[in-house]
Amino acid sequence: MVNLEHLQVIEVICREGSFQKASEKLHKVRSAVSYSVKQVESHYDLKIFTRDTYRPQLTPEGKVLMVQIRRLLHQASEFDTFVNQMKGDHETELRLGVGSLFPIEKITDLLIELKRDFPNTTIHLEIEVASGERLLMAEEVDIGIYGVPSRNSAIDYKQIDVIDLPSVISSKLPLKDGKDVSETDLAVYPQVIIKSSDRQSPDADIMDDVAKWYVTDQTTKKILITSGLGWGRLPRHLIEKELKNDELICLTNQGDLTLPIYISKLKNRVMGPVALKIWDHFL
Repeated sequence: MVNLEHLQVIEVICREGSFQKASEKLHKVRSAVSYSVKQVESHYDLKIFTRDTYRPQLTPEGKVLMVQIRRLLHQASEFDTFVNQMKGDHETELRLGVGSLFPIEKITDLLIELKRDFPNTTIHLEIEVASGERLLMAEEVDIGIYGVPSRNSAIDYKQIDVIDLPSVISSKLPLKDGKDVSETDLAVYPQVIIKSSDRQSPDADIMDDVAKWYVTDQTTKKILITSGLGWGRLPRHLIEKELKNDELICLTNQGDLTLPIYISKLKNRVMGPVALKIWDHFL
């Protein structure tokens, strides 16, 4: 049997779509990636990828083999997890991606429990904007908590929250009650938008033909809007006081927007005890 590491390289090539991207993902030189493929092809006397196109394509034999490769890698991952659990071991590191819309206060108790139960595990908390699925699929995070506008068959989902996102503007501006405000009225003021942290994903919910200001986080966006420098959507939980005090008013013409929030993980990844505690925290 060939080295599992060679099979892992082939799986990453298939997932990333090129030898070069696989080498970057695996932190290997391109020649080492090619060597792994040649070792497997030579051992089994078959061709896995065709080199006739710009991007490597699986041959008919390669497509059949890839199903078994992924199954074998999944079983190997399960075996590693089983042995570690049997020994009482847990993950030394865990990467948790959290969407910027989700109130971090809702997981502080969970983080305290993780610190208590797994003091030697390093937690990487990645706050993202509209990039939750990409981070998960690229295996840059182990578990993601983010808004899910659509479903991916490679991911397990569990809904944990719903975020209300009213469109608001400062009461300092002349649009007093927020009713019957036309797009022409709004066009006088910039739309404040949080820039997506996923370069491959376009920024969402943008009005055409208006000035735009881009920021990188919800707090800055809230400050700019409350100060009267523009308008935009903000999570209701973040602006409850400002709405109650009439510092901000809802723009009813922009319509209601709610976003379901899910905790998510890759279906082919086996969870260790730390990841399992995070997943089971949400019923």
